[in-house]
Amino acid sequence: MSDQPENCDGCGLVVEGGTDGCQALFDDESVREYGDVAFAGRRRLVVDAYAMQHPARYCRSATSFAAHLSGLCIAIEHRARETELNDAVQRWLSRRPQLDRPDPPPSRGPLTIADVLATTTVNEHRAVVERWARGTWTAYAELHEIARAWVRAIDR
Repeated sequence: MSDQPENCDGCGLVVEGGTDGCQALFDDESVREYGDVAFAGRRRLVVDAYAMQHPARYCRSATSFAAHLSGLCIAIEHRARETELNDAVQRWLSRRPQLDRPDPPPSRGPLTIADVLATTTVNEHRAVVERWARGTWTAYAELHEIARAWVRAIDR
């Protein structure tokens, strides 16, 4: 990892080490969430938002792309049924449906994992995770209908 600030190839964050430095921030956030259950309440959303900001690493296949984009859709548009629908997505994807992997947008939202990691209280953490996920979801606006169709496909 370089000790010079560079842009992350995924989210564009300028961070020491670039893409590897951004991954290190995600790893630090993961350690915090696993170490303090109070911060882990939106863990699935953290993973989905980070994955969709870093699709070259985390969404190489159409299946992983569908899992994470559907996860964002469900968290934002179906919050009351989030657990049920996420479980249904996992069952659906385990059957290996034929999917095409869409191209991600060049810009993937205004907030990054650095904003999440900078939070110091649980309430602030939850609020920033929600804003980060919404910003990421908004960046994928051209793919909303695809994500919604995937969610409809499993919600029968």
